[in-house]
Amino acid sequence: MSRAPFATPPPHQPLNMLLRKAQLNFLAILALIALRVVVGWHFFMEGTDKVQKGGFSSTGFLSGAKGPLAKTFQAMVPDFDGSVRLDDEKMKQAYEAFASEAGALFQFTEGQTAETKTIVSATRKQLGAVYKEWKPQIDEYKNGIPRVSKLENDPMRSNVSSMRKQRDEIETKWKALIKPALYDIDKINDEFETAINALATEVQIDKGKLAANFKLPGSPPIDVKLIDKVIPIFDMCVGILLILGLLTPLAALAAGIFLASVVLTQFPGSYGSQPTYYQAIEMVSCFFLAFSDAGRYAGLDFIPWSFWNRNSQSIVQPRI
Repeated sequence: MSRAPFATPPPHQPLNMLLRKAQLNFLAILALIALRVVVGWHFFMEGTDKVQKGGFSSTGFLSGAKGPLAKTFQAMVPDFDGSVRLDDEKMKQAYEAFASEAGALFQFTEGQTAETKTIVSATRKQLGAVYKEWKPQIDEYKNGIPRVSKLENDPMRSNVSSMRKQRDEIETKWKALIKPALYDIDKINDEFETAINALATEVQIDKGKLAANFKLPGSPPIDVKLIDKVIPIFDMCVGILLILGLLTPLAALAAGIFLASVVLTQFPGSYGSQPTYYQAIEMVSCFFLAFSDAGRYAGLDFIPWSFWNRNSQSIVQPRI
């Protein structure tokens, strides 16, 4: 008597079983909606807070980057080591170049051009006063450059934990020498930029012209000034999209990548790095929202999802 053959399961049965088990129950859907809204609200409030308070700057955060990617992030800060701002001749050239750039942009008259020269002269006097006030610290900083460079190129200082700690402590104290001077110089530069732009009349500033932007020589294309302008807008846009559940995968993925970059500025395990546990948790939450179709539950993503699902079913006709 022959045995009955074993029943062969349909080719997609294991996948279908997995998908059935992966379906969310009501409470899980509520939790997913709550997670999306809470993360979105946090991003939105972070963005609005930066806009309302003003003066947001990521310079300190990027300057304090730790780990193997530290130099990459620090390169986003113009003149990170202060070599330009502490050089009177380089700053003179930078001021004159900016005055000329603003003159060409706004088509300054001869009188306005003469005023730019007066502003450049006054700004250089302010700069000279800063150099004089902080001269001992500036001289000590410049004298320490060869020593610090030698420490950075010493393999033993990088590979041995105790010696790496000692090197980082020396570098931290060395960089602290010029922080007050650079702070004063940055204020002078901001005032200089404002004064030059203020020379332009309403007629010269038409709708197609933006304010001239003072940049230090050697500034990267994507520097901290651009980042500081984009981040508040980015935070608010991501927050609004997540709250509404609109373009959720795109918004959540962008937010996750942004938070990943924040975590990498303080590379986990690196000496002196600051804890980024909260950012890491929210980063994982954003990636989860990006790949879980979170926007189609009580969100506007349900509309395109429903439209796409209906079209897919009409294209794939069942076999009879």
